[in-house]
Parts: sequence; C-alpha cells; structure tokens
Amino acid sequence: MAPTGTQCDEKRPQCSHCNRHNIACEYPSLATRSYDPQHTRRSNTPVHRQHEGPRPDIAPHGGLAVLQLRLIHHWVTSTAATMSSAHIPAVHQVWSVVVPEMAFDYEPLLHTVLALSAAHRIILSPDEATTLRPIQHAYIDSSLRQHRPVTAQLDGSTSEAVCVNAILLSLYTIYLRSEPTSDAYEPPFLWLSVAHGIRTILKTVYGQLMGSDSKIKPFLLAKPMVFGGGLDMFKPPVDPFQSILEYERDIEDIDEETAEAYSQTTEYLGYLYTASQANEPEWVLRKIFFGFPPISPRRFTDLVTERRPRALVILAYLFALGKKVDNVWWFRGIPEREVRGINGIVPDNWKWAMFWPLNLISENPVVTPNGSTTSSA
Repeated sequence: MAPTGTQCDEKRPQCSHCNRHNIACEYPSLATRSYDPQHTRRSNTPVHRQHEGPRPDIAPHGGLAVLQLRLIHHWVTSTAATMSSAHIPAVHQVWSVVVPEMAFDYEPLLHTVLALSAAHRIILSPDEATTLRPIQHAYIDSSLRQHRPVTAQLDGSTSEAVCVNAILLSLYTIYLRSEPTSDAYEPPFLWLSVAHGIRTILKTVYGQLMGSDSKIKPFLLAKPMVFGGGLDMFKPPVDPFQSILEYERDIEDIDEETAEAYSQTTEYLGYLYTASQANEPEWVLRKIFFGFPPISPRRFTDLVTERRPRALVILAYLFALGKKVDNVWWFRGIPEREVRGINGIVPDNWKWAMFWPLNLISENPVVTPNGSTTSSA
C-alpha cells in the first residue's frame, strides 16, 4: 500500500507505486462482522473482529469467495424450494429472501445456510464432493459452536435468526444420518437433542413472534401448526399404539416423568398415523414428522440415550411413518436406515414390536400398528 500522501491505485498483490519503487506493499487485514452472543437486535452496532473458522480472507476471482457466492446463489434459486412448507409462496419468500438477509447479520445462520447449500450441491453434482464436503463440514461445525452458547442465554430479545438457525440445524442433523459410515448403529441422539432445542427457543419467543410483524411469521402460521393444538384434528379416537405402552410395563422402572414421556410420544405418533391414513399431502406429513422432537419431552431423548427398548420402538415407528415422505434430498433413505438400525439393537423380547415398522418400510406394504399385515405386492 502506497505511503501516506501518495495516491494508491489498490492493485493487488502490489499497488503500482510500491511496485515502481521496489518497496514492500502491505494492505491492512480485513475485519468482518461476526456474531457476538451479547449482541442482540436491541443494538444495531456491528461487532468487528478478525474472522475465525472456515472463512479465509477475500480470494481472487475463482477462489473461495466466489464459491461462497455460488453457494448463496444455489440456496436462493434451488435449496430454498426444498425447505419445509416452501410450496406456499409466502413461506418460499421466507426461505429464499428473508433467511439470506438474516444470515448476513447473524454468522451462525450464514454458516448453516452455506453448509446446507453445499450438501445439496453434492447431492445434485457428486463430482463437486471433493471440493465442497470439507467446506460443508467446516461451516456446520462453526455454526454449532456459535449456536450453543446463544441458546444457553435465551431471553425475550432472542432474534428470529436464532429460531431459523435452530430449525435448519435440526434439518442438517437428520440429513447427516444419510452419510455412509462403517460404525455400528447408534440412534439419532444429535438430531433429537438439536431439534428439541427448537422447543426451548420457541417457548421463549413464540408469543412475541406471533403477536408481531415477524418476518418468519408465514412459516410459523403454515398449516398444520405443530404447536398450540394445531394437530388436534388428527387425534385418533383410539390410541393405535397402546400395545407399546402396556407391554412389560410392570418390569420396567417407569416413574411418573418416564410414563408421561412415553404417553406424549405415542399420542403424537397417533397424529402422524391418522394423517398418513387420511392420505394428507406430503408436506403435511413431513411437517408433523419433524415436529416430533420439539414436541417430545426432554425425558424421551434421555430414554433413547439409555437405549430403553420401549423408547427405541417408538422411534422406529416414527421413522417407519416417515418413509412415506422421504422423497426430498435431505431425508431420502433415512427411514429405512433408522428402522433397520433400531431393529438390530432392540432385545429379542421386543422384536415383535418391530414387525410393523419393518413391513412399513418394505415394498408396497399395507399394515396396521397392531402387527397384522397384508401385502399389495
């Protein structure tokens, strides 16, 4: 960079003045706005710091900066249309326009958007995987690292961007279940935990968002509304999963909190089952499916972590019902993997309960939850 008082033409890597006089040319390092958990929307003053994580300095044309632009463009023009309820024009506007705008002001959300866009491009163009996969993983690691302390400090000023990021992180963690692995099967602990965080966040700000002109309100109002009794229309007259609740109940250590967790999750399964039997549109079934972790009590995640057979079977039933709506890139093939994985770790005395979900993920089944089955094949 030219000395003070000398016109600098800002050519890179050396300006013309420094090059002509054969002196070192140094530009000041770039500062970028980075999210600070203490910074809320009450203040419009950006926090400046040297950027950390996967984002390098601005690169020349064709470098990583161009790749970032390509990923944002891909999100806006392609990935946004695959998000929840995006068939509704107002909700599609949220995903394709509002979310990118929020992401420019909230770094964890920006990194999640870039990671999801990269993952989507890999699905569509596998030859880009070598370039994009390290970028994808670096961005999602950065987002998770910054998101966790924010969710630990929730209050009435929690921004819409935090809510959106929680939703997209939940989607990403279920997508991760599709990646090949040689490890022994483990239940989707990360997905259950991250997705349950949506409930924690919405409990803090839901009333505020619904009572305001929130930019994400179209998404929150998209039917069926998972929170606030929006699924009551799908409540079955008789619990189709009662047998799961009653089997060997006398020999399992079930306290009141555990019993409530089992009861609430099987009740929710009933909503999804009824909607599926009524041939509700895929977007309805998919939204009910992904409402399961946020609605479920935290205790249910603990029961899955403990590998309680009853909890694992409930989870298998959920994924079996999800098979009907796995025709979207971030969910494809996952129901079969989860049901078969769970079947491999439940004890023999619970294998009878896996008969229904195993048949439901098979070719053209016609089944009922009590275990009876016929095949249309």
